[in-house]
Amino acid sequence: MKFVIGEKDFPLMQKIKSSILSLDPKAEVVECYDWDCTLLDLIRSETADFLFLDLNIMGTTWKERTLELLESINKTRIILTAKQIDSQALMDCFSKGIVAFIPYTDMDKKLNTILKLIFDFGIYIPPLILPSSPTTGKEKNYHLPDGSYLTKRQIQVLKFLHEGLSNKQIAAHMGITEPTVKLHIHGLFHKLGVTNRTQIVLKAQELGFF
Repeated sequence: MKFVIGEKDFPLMQKIKSSILSLDPKAEVVECYDWDCTLLDLIRSETADFLFLDLNIMGTTWKERTLELLESINKTRIILTAKQIDSQALMDCFSKGIVAFIPYTDMDKKLNTILKLIFDFGIYIPPLILPSSPTTGKEKNYHLPDGSYLTKRQIQVLKFLHEGLSNKQIAAHMGITEPTVKLHIHGLFHKLGVTNRTQIVLKAQELGFF
C-alpha cells in the first residue's frame, strides 16, 4: 500500500510513519512537510491508498480544502489529524467521506489499533467528538419517527458500526457471513434514510440511540 503523510511536525510525522511500517513493512510512505504543488500533485495522482493530513499543514481553510479533495479523488482514503478541531465541521467532513480523525491524544497508545481498523476499511470517530445523548434512565428505544423499528440484528450491527468495526470484524463477532452483514447495513441505509456507514452512526446519534 502507498501512504502520503502531510505533516509539518517531524516527530508526529515519524510516529505515524513508524506505526504504518510496523503494520505493513512493505508499505511505501511519502513524507510532505508543506501544502505545496508536490503534495497536491501526489494527492491528485490518486496513486496513494491513504492520505494523512494534519490541520497544521492545511491551515484555517482545512474544511474547504478537505471537501474539495473529497470531490476530486475517488480511490484515496483521507485521515485528518490535529490537536483539537471544530466538531461540527469535522462531522460535515465525515458525512462527505473522510474515514478517520486521529487527535494527538490518540497518537501514543491507540494509534496502531486505529490504523488496523482503518486499513480494514473501518471508520474511526473519536468518542469525544460525538455529542452525548441525554440519559433518561429508560431502556433505549430503537423505534424510528415513521413508526418502523430496527430489528434485533440491525441493532447489533448498528452498535458495532458505532464502535468502528469493519464488516469482517462484525461478521466474526456475530457469527454470520460478511454478505449477511452487508444486507443488514443496507437495511439500515433504507430505514435511516442514509447512504454510507458514517451517516448511519451520525443519524443514530441524532435519534438518541447512543
